[in-house]
Amino acid sequence: MSEFAGKVIVVTGGGSGIGRGTALLFAREKSHVAVIDWNDSMGQETLHLIQAEGGQGLFTKADVSNTTEVQHAVKVIVERFGRIDVLFANAAVQINKPLTETTEEDWDQTIEVNLKGAFLCCKHVIPVMQKQKQGCIVISSSGHAFQTYPNYAAYAATKGGLVAFMRAAALDCAPDGIRVNCIIPGATDTPLLRYHLRLCPEDEQRIISQIPLHRFATPEDIAKAVRFLASSDASYITGTWLLVDGGLLAKG
Repeated sequence: MSEFAGKVIVVTGGGSGIGRGTALLFAREKSHVAVIDWNDSMGQETLHLIQAEGGQGLFTKADVSNTTEVQHAVKVIVERFGRIDVLFANAAVQINKPLTETTEEDWDQTIEVNLKGAFLCCKHVIPVMQKQKQGCIVISSSGHAFQTYPNYAAYAATKGGLVAFMRAAALDCAPDGIRVNCIIPGATDTPLLRYHLRLCPEDEQRIISQIPLHRFATPEDIAKAVRFLASSDASYITGTWLLVDGGLLAKG
């Protein structure tokens, strides 16, 4: 029996990609998986897949940058399952533009979803975990927090900010037995990556050639790392990050 059987796992951005892969992995562990996503049809599809894997699921449509919607989503989850054991704060948007062509609206949206969204989800989930005197938060950052490329100024700023936010949150939460860490995915085979590669097909081999393991991550590769950070095997790990990038950042 998995240690996650019966545990309540909240996944934001669970409608596709890494979020969906993580939701399905925990479903196979017989967890109760609550998916939060702004896209109703994608969220409902993930819910059906969770149920097909034998997990207990719940989908709540919410924009993670909206305080009222996040509060409502957490309330619905606690009313349904009674607790929250793991929060995977994964929802994100990505804008690829030169800095001078990045509009204020682009900047604000990226900050609102990626950085403020993680803050709001933590802010409203942590009190639930404090009552339990335990819990685990995994925040999805990115290799762009450490090594970025042209045209990623807004995205890199949020992902770097998430690492700093995670470290501070870990210190705030430690007295209540709540651990907070970041996962740092490398290039992962998700709809977002495939959309980019359709626009710039020449990038596929360029990116793969830079990765020492010579392949993209799968969503399940990242999900397994999230599971590790949420597990009892990581019970003394907080305030840090785990690279899951095929060795890319090791090259400096």
